[in-house]
Amino acid sequence: MPVNSARLGYGLAALLALGSTHSAAQEGIDLPDFADSAGAIISQEQERKLGENFMREMRRQAPIVYDEEVEDYIQKLGHSLSDHTDYYGDFEFYVIDSPVINAFAVPGGFIFFHTGLILESQNEAELASVVGHEISHVTQRHGARMIEEASRMNLPMIAATIGAILVAVADPQAGAGALMATQAAAAQYQINFTRANEKEADAIGIRLMADAGYDTSSMAAFFERMQRANRYSDPAFIPEYLRTHPVTVNRIAEARSRAESIRPALVREDSYMYHLIKAKLRVRAAANPMEARHLFKTMLDQGNYVHEEVARYGYALALTETGDFEQARSEFHKLLEAYPTMVPFLTAAGSLEQRARDYRASLAYYKHAFELEPENRAAVYGYVNALLVVDRGDEAKQLLRDYGLSDRRDPKFYKLLAESETQLGESANAHHSLAEYYLSVGEYPHAAEQLRIARATPGLSNYQRQKIIARLEEVESTIVELDREERRH
Repeated sequence: MPVNSARLGYGLAALLALGSTHSAAQEGIDLPDFADSAGAIISQEQERKLGENFMREMRRQAPIVYDEEVEDYIQKLGHSLSDHTDYYGDFEFYVIDSPVINAFAVPGGFIFFHTGLILESQNEAELASVVGHEISHVTQRHGARMIEEASRMNLPMIAATIGAILVAVADPQAGAGALMATQAAAAQYQINFTRANEKEADAIGIRLMADAGYDTSSMAAFFERMQRANRYSDPAFIPEYLRTHPVTVNRIAEARSRAESIRPALVREDSYMYHLIKAKLRVRAAANPMEARHLFKTMLDQGNYVHEEVARYGYALALTETGDFEQARSEFHKLLEAYPTMVPFLTAAGSLEQRARDYRASLAYYKHAFELEPENRAAVYGYVNALLVVDRGDEAKQLLRDYGLSDRRDPKFYKLLAESETQLGESANAHHSLAEYYLSVGEYPHAAEQLRIARATPGLSNYQRQKIIARLEEVESTIVELDREERRH
């Protein structure tokens, strides 16, 4: 559903700004269980659990971008920096479909970037500066420290403010009002604590940039642009203490000073995918497809681009969105004549043909993309979907099985597997795969329901039945434990 998530991006500072008088229960929101820090810093296991619970709510209510190329790009960029930390856990990076220029980190290694922030960056190093900053919030356990300090001050429940942020996804005005309903004393303490965290995250983040080979001067450059852009994108009624990244002249000067003393031995250039992802997100962010079409056509006519083929790619995507399939085909033909092995061009052409209902052409494009890069998730899933459209579920299932052998089993993997099994008439397997899908997104009751349906399917072999029963027992045990924890807190 179309959701305005402008208020969602307040970030960890807002996420942990305490003292909300808003009742999230009145909005029908299921709040995560954050446990009681009892005056001691929360454990690393509790941090991860906090993040997982918040992530479950985000999947339910936030406009997360589910696009394999976008997802894989932000993961690769994130890990290019996080691999230089000694953090004990895993990092997961996500993109939120929102015009707001913002990013935020949640304890446990979950980091979110708004499309507005990605589009505001002018090069990959600028984007990397934000990534490094948010990674540092996690490695320095700023969230845990804020929870600890809050418990010492005996302030109201953290979960109430989390609820207000989640409410803001569906109703920005109500969510903003809830977030502003904090006590004045707590607010002053919170901004002081947050500014200290921001300074620390800047200092460590710029070191991560250098270690990963990014131009460290880009941090200050991006701060300056954020400062200018926030004058227009932040609503006037949002107090500064609820803004996640207050940019000041001093902060910019400090970033410049650090960049002078910390420089990578070899500066990496922008990746090609950075430009392609920006083009794709720009089409997505346009008020309507015609606006995007005009934007990229103007870029091509005026030569206002970094790479002509990237501008043409954006133009072809926009033409597809406006339904001008013939013109889009022409543009993709030009691209593939010049770059026949460029997988993003092939997958985009495959998507175009599927929308135009030329399923044979779509299948050919996706097959070619898969043959070129059999580990490319967009190519694999596109090819599987194209096979399902032409009722070749057996091939689709085998393709997924081969691809999923290396534990690359995300929610979409299970969804496509269930579709292929349904097409093959494997009802019990399909329900089992749907259960795994629900488990992968944290929807345990739905997973249990699917397993019960699978268990009741006629004609099960003894092996199938025992496998389903064992999995159902695991899920039901998890549900009981979650219910017990909810009652405890």
